[in-house]
Amino acid sequence: MNRKMADKRPENVKKKFPNSVVPLVNAQSLIKAARKNNAMIMATNIRCRLPVEGIVLASMASRAPVMYEIAKSELGYTEFTPESFAAFIVEENERLGNTTVPFAVHGDHITVKKPEEVESVRRLMALEMEAGFTSFAIDASHMENDKNLAATSELAKPIIEVGLNLEVELGEIGAKSGSSEGFTQPEEAKWFIGELDKRGIRPNLLAINNGSIHGTYFGTSQEGIQLDLTRAIWEAIQPWEVDIAQHGITGTSLDKISSFIRYGIRKGNVGTLWQNIAFGLAMNQNGNCITTPDKEYVKRPYRGIPDELWGDIVAWGVETGNSGGNIKKANAPFAPLFNALPIAYKRRITEHAYEEAIRLFEATHSVGIAESVWEFL
Repeated sequence: MNRKMADKRPENVKKKFPNSVVPLVNAQSLIKAARKNNAMIMATNIRCRLPVEGIVLASMASRAPVMYEIAKSELGYTEFTPESFAAFIVEENERLGNTTVPFAVHGDHITVKKPEEVESVRRLMALEMEAGFTSFAIDASHMENDKNLAATSELAKPIIEVGLNLEVELGEIGAKSGSSEGFTQPEEAKWFIGELDKRGIRPNLLAINNGSIHGTYFGTSQEGIQLDLTRAIWEAIQPWEVDIAQHGITGTSLDKISSFIRYGIRKGNVGTLWQNIAFGLAMNQNGNCITTPDKEYVKRPYRGIPDELWGDIVAWGVETGNSGGNIKKANAPFAPLFNALPIAYKRRITEHAYEEAIRLFEATHSVGIAESVWEFL
C-alpha cells in the first residue's frame, strides 16, 4: 500500500496504526464495491487466533475483501479486548504481506438489551473506535421496536459523525416466528429505517430475523433462512439504499449462499465454522457439526487441535456446564494452549481455513473485487 492509498484509511485507523502498511479501510467501501459488482462480503467472527492466517492468505490469493468481526458477547468468552483484536488482525495482515487487499474490522452485535445499558455500550463503542474498528453493528433488537429505535438512534451518532460503516438490527436473530419476537416484516423494516433517517441516521446494513440461528443446528433442526421474506424486506428499504446483513450462515449450503445476492444480502456472517475448523470437529458439506443424539461433537483426529487437548475441553465443558453450543466459552481459558500449539497443528488449521474461505469467497462472488473497493474510498 502506497502513501496515497494509506491516506484513504479512516482517521481512527491512521491514529491507531500510523506506521502500518495494511489496508484496514472503512467497511462502507467494501459494501459499496459488493453492491456494484453483484457480490457479497464475507464477515468472519474470530474467537481464537488459529484460523486467521488461512483466511488472510485466502483473501490475498483470491483478492476478495473480508470483514473480521467480534461480537460484544464474544469479547466475554475469548482472549480478546477491542484493542487486542484489532491489533492482532492488523499484525497478521502485516506479517503475511497484505498491502493491497482491503479489509475491515467490525464490531458485531454490540448488544443493548435494556435502556439502562446504553451508557456502557457507548463506552464499549468508544473503545472499539479508538482501537481502529471501521464498522459497527448496533443490536438493540432484544427490546420493543420503539426502544430499539431510541437506543440505536442515540448510539449511532458517533459513527455517523465520522462516516464509518453502520449496521442496525430489527428482529432478534434466532427468535421464534409466530410471536411478538418473530420474523422481521417488510413494513416494520420500512418504518424502522425511515424513522432512523428522520433522526439523521442512515445505516448501510440492516440485520433481520429471517429464520437463521447462531451456532450449530443440533438434532433434526435445519437451516431455514426465508429468502422471499428477505427480498421483500430489502425492497421495502430501498428508498434509503440499505442492504441486508445475513447472520448465522454456518450450516447453509454454498448453493444457497450464492443465491443470497439476488435477495438483497450484501454481507454474510460466518462464525461457528471457523471454531469448528480450529477444534477439528466433524462437519457435513454445509459446515454444520455432525453430532450425536446427546448433542456431543465428533472430533476428527486429522483435523484441528490435538485430540488430547480436545478431550480436556470436553471435560472442562462437562465440569463447568458449558457443553453443547456453550463449548464456545472454552476459547478464553484454552487460548494460551491454542497459541502455543506445535506448528504442525497450526499448519493444518491454516490449510483447512484457507480452503473453506476460498469456497466462501467463490460462493459470495467476491473474488477479485478488491480493486473496486478503492473506487469508494
